[in-house]
Amino acid sequence: MVSAFGCDSSAGLCGADEARVGAECVRSYTPTSVKLNSVGFLPDHVKRATLSGGESDGTFRVLRASNSEVVYEGTASAALDSAETLESGVRTLDFSDFTEEGEFLVDAPGVGRSPRFRIARDVYTDVVRVLMLGLYGQRCGEAVHLEHDGEEFEHGECHTEDAWLDHYGRADEKQPTLYGWHDAGDYGKYTNNGSFALGMMLLAWQQFQPALERLELEIPEKGGAVPDFLDECKFQLDWLLGMQLEDGSVADRVTTENFDGPVSPEGSLARRRLSPATTTATADFVAVVARAARAFEPYDAELAASYAEAAARGWAYLMATPDDTTPGNDIRGQFTGGYWSADDDDRGWAAAEIWELNGDVTALAEFEDNVVSVRMNPYFDWPDMWNMGLFTYLLSAREGKSAEVVTSLTESLNTNAGALKSYAEAHPYGRPVSSQYWWGINGVIARSAMHLSVANVLAPDPTNKNTIALGLDHLLGRNYYGRSYVTGIGYDPPREPHHRPSQADTATPPWPGLLVGGPSEGTDATPVALAWHDDSEDYRSNEIAINWNAAMIYAAAAMLPVD
Repeated sequence: MVSAFGCDSSAGLCGADEARVGAECVRSYTPTSVKLNSVGFLPDHVKRATLSGGESDGTFRVLRASNSEVVYEGTASAALDSAETLESGVRTLDFSDFTEEGEFLVDAPGVGRSPRFRIARDVYTDVVRVLMLGLYGQRCGEAVHLEHDGEEFEHGECHTEDAWLDHYGRADEKQPTLYGWHDAGDYGKYTNNGSFALGMMLLAWQQFQPALERLELEIPEKGGAVPDFLDECKFQLDWLLGMQLEDGSVADRVTTENFDGPVSPEGSLARRRLSPATTTATADFVAVVARAARAFEPYDAELAASYAEAAARGWAYLMATPDDTTPGNDIRGQFTGGYWSADDDDRGWAAAEIWELNGDVTALAEFEDNVVSVRMNPYFDWPDMWNMGLFTYLLSAREGKSAEVVTSLTESLNTNAGALKSYAEAHPYGRPVSSQYWWGINGVIARSAMHLSVANVLAPDPTNKNTIALGLDHLLGRNYYGRSYVTGIGYDPPREPHHRPSQADTATPPWPGLLVGGPSEGTDATPVALAWHDDSEDYRSNEIAINWNAAMIYAAAAMLPVD
């Protein structure tokens, strides 16, 4: 008999996430002492769990979920203490050499058992699909309807008046800036972060194209001449192109003056205005639109040419405007959100992408002249775009690169990749970054995959992909809470994200496929590692954002089957 949650209860064995009600296994979300990636594992890659709490004799077993057969037995690592979580006796359970495909759970006698999980080559395919569904749900300017796990989610057409030109002295006029993704739990659209998120998606396309090209997504454009993955990227590009002004510069954002309350997208009715242009926004636009021109060229040459032309106009504006231009605090105060930053790093990314697009030697010189003292940032985010340019430069097959610059950047990349691997091996929950925590730390964990994957292209090493897997494990349940950090995926996912469509639609679970930010800002009494609150009011730890989703899409795409 198969329950509503897809578990076969006929054999009498329920997972840690289920309780028996008559003959059925019913989802209960009870705490688990055996914490692991509840989505699953690739057959030939690392498989680990963390045991916390209880009195363990040091043994564990992998059980077949259908009939409770013991298929693997192992011994836990020696007990250790976690300074981050103030736990003692935490142990690692490693069953990496168990490669059978199927559905299983881990049992630690006398302590507890894990949620069910799969071992399969395609275990990350649905992860990518659901994360992409999360982006589809963030679409602005059109009605959205999606289904997931037996639930339906929808919002009406929204923000069709974007965007008024108050700050251009033309308050009765608009520049059409429709479409794109709502940035986070709010409804703003920001060129800086929107370009960053899309840039990570397009880098994933460059590196993992064969797998992503086959991916079928439940979006309106499904099945056309352009692959579904690129169709979703195009929706963001359609908005970005509308942000460019006649002189080639690019407006920084479209937002209201104050954040909306917990209303649906179509209930967000306050006036939304186009901000002034900035060189930072222009540079980020140039970078990602140039990258898009390369990605789309095999499928729609005319569209790709329009992207290349928009990038060239933006680049010409940057070359004619050498100084950083950004609005003052008086203007900033009339828009929501952060994402204000200086433009050196953004210009560097733009230069790398323009050079990679058309071989512009001036752009190459601009990049190499300014990158001399730059090192890879292992924890980069929207304020620091250098890494995006550095990845493009190192992966480029174009001739003319400086051997000295290549050597320096490669050493920096390998240093970071080595550190990330060391952190993951030493951490009781496999976290591949240092013990620091800050707003959006889960996005940083996901982005660690970018260092590891690029390093793996330059010098293949199976430990790189294993560390990407450990980072995904952490996000999908192998963490202090034993819970998935992604709505609608895995064991006990977030129920109350800071996400206005979810907050407004109280009749359904939260919208699926959204990565929350994770632990942030603890106190002396509560270590920061314990400062995740599944509470829609806690935007510091439980908001969602497209740059976090895009990073996790990249990481999961790195694990997709290649044939």
